[in-house]
Amino acid sequence: MAGYMPARADFMEEFDNYAEWDLKDIDFVDDDSDVLHALKLAVVDIYHSRLRERQRRKKIIRDHGLINLRKFQILERCYPKEVQEMYDVMRRFARVVGPTEHDKFIESNALEFELRKEIHRLQEYRKAGIKSFCSAKVYDRVKRVQEEERRKRTMLSDVLQYIQDSRACQQWLSKQAAIDAGITPPVTTLTVSASGRRSAPPLNLTGLPGTEKLNEREKELCQVVRLVPGAYLEYKQALLNECRRQGGLRLAQARALIKIDVNKTRKIYDFLIKEGYITKA
Repeated sequence: MAGYMPARADFMEEFDNYAEWDLKDIDFVDDDSDVLHALKLAVVDIYHSRLRERQRRKKIIRDHGLINLRKFQILERCYPKEVQEMYDVMRRFARVVGPTEHDKFIESNALEFELRKEIHRLQEYRKAGIKSFCSAKVYDRVKRVQEEERRKRTMLSDVLQYIQDSRACQQWLSKQAAIDAGITPPVTTLTVSASGRRSAPPLNLTGLPGTEKLNEREKELCQVVRLVPGAYLEYKQALLNECRRQGGLRLAQARALIKIDVNKTRKIYDFLIKEGYITKA
């Protein structure tokens, strides 16, 4: 710990380091009045209480081994994440129960976590009809293979998500080819917009309720903005009603009215203005 002197077993800078300053000019003389004498004694009592607090803090640091913080950091990293979170929460109660009891409590909770984890694993084996550890090893290998296949299917879904964007799809395929060849692929971003975000593919409106009520330009807007037709029709009607009521509509009013992403609101607002459905206030 910074400021600790092992040879003296003390600190270079004490807690409440300037406590003595309030005492340094006090001098008890015979001609002091009773009030002044009592005041000086009160200052000394306050100083003694500050010394006791200083010693109490030193005792906590020594008893709990807080001088070597690195040892605690290494010990904490040995626990699973769930136990680490509990360890961090319970650290503040260590001075209440004492260092030994606190360490026993943490170790017992870590052991309980491991036992629960092992029980869950055995229950999974039993649920799968496994009754021997030899069969459990086979089960674990099959499970790993299935998880790998599931991960590959997730990779395929990434391609399908960008299938309508040939450039993004080509970037993804090139990256996977480089990984398979053992080459570290360059860091690239799939089809980014001007704001640096990955552009999403247009929304497929096939089979969505309300699509038949839209004209071609409205369908194109819903695809680009990625807004389902039912929601678009609801927002459109709300903006139309407000525009008729006020004789015009500002963008800020539209945003306060429909309360969705501000960029989507602007696109809907501009579209309705352009198509003549509403007018600016």
